Amino acid sequence: MKRISGDQIYESVRKQGIKESRNVVDGGELFKKVKKDLIDAARNGDLDAWELLLQKIYPQALSHASYLLRDKDLAQDAVQNTMLKVFNNLSRLKDDDAFIGWWRRILTNEIYLLLRFSNKETNGLDPELLIQNGPPVEDYLALKLELSQAIKRLPLGQQQVFLDIDLRGLDLKEVADELNIPLGTVKSRLFRARTRLQETLNHYNYKTKERDDMTTDQFVLSDRIYDYLEGTMDAVQRSAFDHELEQNLELKQELKKHKDFLMLLHSIMGKITLSANEIKGKVQMVIEKIGDYEEIVDDISFENGNPMTMTSHIWFKKPDLYRTEANSPLTGSMTLIIKDDFMLSWMAATQKAQKIKLSQEYRERTNLNFPERLKAMAENKSSRILGTEYLQGRPTLHVQFVEKVPELGEMNTHLWMDKETWMPILTEYYNVKGDLVNRREVRELRINQGLTDNLFELKLPEDVTIEEESGQEVNFPKEISLEKAGQILGFAPYVIDNKNFKVKYQWAEIKDGKGVLLSSYTLLGEQHPLLVITQGAMPHANIPPNVTRETVELEFADTEVVGELIRFDIGGIKYMLTWQHNDIHFSCGGQLEKSELLKIPGKLVKADF
Repeated sequence: MKRISGDQIYESVRKQGIKESRNVVDGGELFKKVKKDLIDAARNGDLDAWELLLQKIYPQALSHASYLLRDKDLAQDAVQNTMLKVFNNLSRLKDDDAFIGWWRRILTNEIYLLLRFSNKETNGLDPELLIQNGPPVEDYLALKLELSQAIKRLPLGQQQVFLDIDLRGLDLKEVADELNIPLGTVKSRLFRARTRLQETLNHYNYKTKERDDMTTDQFVLSDRIYDYLEGTMDAVQRSAFDHELEQNLELKQELKKHKDFLMLLHSIMGKITLSANEIKGKVQMVIEKIGDYEEIVDDISFENGNPMTMTSHIWFKKPDLYRTEANSPLTGSMTLIIKDDFMLSWMAATQKAQKIKLSQEYRERTNLNFPERLKAMAENKSSRILGTEYLQGRPTLHVQFVEKVPELGEMNTHLWMDKETWMPILTEYYNVKGDLVNRREVRELRINQGLTDNLFELKLPEDVTIEEESGQEVNFPKEISLEKAGQILGFAPYVIDNKNFKVKYQWAEIKDGKGVLLSSYTLLGEQHPLLVITQGAMPHANIPPNVTRETVELEFADTEVVGELIRFDIGGIKYMLTWQHNDIHFSCGGQLEKSELLKIPGKLVKADF
């Protein structure tokens, strides 16, 4: 057995980093292969075991760091620092079953350290978002660097608790639950970490600009003061403590010292926390100030790392005037206008113009005003403000929205908003593996230009007339149970029996009470559906012109049927299949390759209520 030295640890991590920077391997199921004996051997200093363990955890660590930091060099730094800490503290890990969550937490804290202290981040948040009690500009950078180094020197246990609470914004109870340690241990580690960092900052007193030592002895706090500041007191205890503060001047001064220190600490670190309600409130203010906007947007979908881009020119004017112009290989030039209670569409390739009536619910729920969609995103309580960055020459606020996927991890959405208007500039969607699946970037943005109503009129060639769908009203799809859908359709719907999917069933009414059942199948840990299946008593597939069509033979419901295969290759949809059976119209389409999609009809079975 090769015994391991400190230099060998660093060298093995460095070599793995070089290897993975050339070829990042999908982490997928790798954690299931981590054996307890491998962890134990690495703990006991076996170099071969450590390198095998490193090969298993490094790829997903690098992927996770890359999509959060969005910088190759910073991601490498975060992962290498993490791996060194993992080895140096492996002997303290008592429960091998906790290994996965343990090293992931170390990585997360390394990432947040780099996010907060890297040169990539800029300062200057609005006063409402950041406490304005920082050091003079001439001292700020040196002090920030000194503080970041002091945090890195903290013992791992203290560092984890400190970063979770004083940087990520978690509360004491959340940290205790996540680390599976007593609340008292969390408080003790946090107090020790803050005391060490206070010694780093003890020469800075910015109100008087005089140097004043603040020793640890002067900063000793009772458990009651600690509970008061961290919000772990109940209402009765807090009321009693407030009363005691008014009577005890020494206690009040001790409390103020700690509060002043935390204000200074958080100002330097750039800690920013906003609740979901605060974000929604801010967005509502923005909505009220924006009368109209114009933007040019690149919407990019990624398939195996290959980007497919749709560029749109969009105009919006309150209360509900909307226009978009886009061009794609499938549809050609297309214009869409929504006003009053109808939608107008014009496709130059087919010289076809249509007018469709929109239901009231459809107009309300489509959220044509993009800030309304941002407001809906803010409903996610797992939102974190990561700081300020410059995009396209303008300061933007970087917000992360997190959706937890049981047993798999987290899906993240990163949003950069113009700081002055809070209009979205860049949105990135990632799956649970950390792969970028969709990117929406606003290349040009103009606000409150005073757009005229004439812009929302559809001007057509003289020989073109508008086809109006009489009696048809577009309704917003409503979530529905399979049982209810079966009652409307008159038969048990066909479904895919697979537990690896998150399935959403919706009913879309088309005409005269008739409609279609839409079944969206999304793989756990993915942002967008892998497959969408429709079924109903009338044709419903919306197929653009200029597509490639192919007649195919399919197996469905134990019979042979003839269908049509349509190639899309746009908007995350590769192919679509359409077919009929017993006067029922079916379609399925999505991200599957041709060979896989052709097998889907044969896998459909009737729902068993």
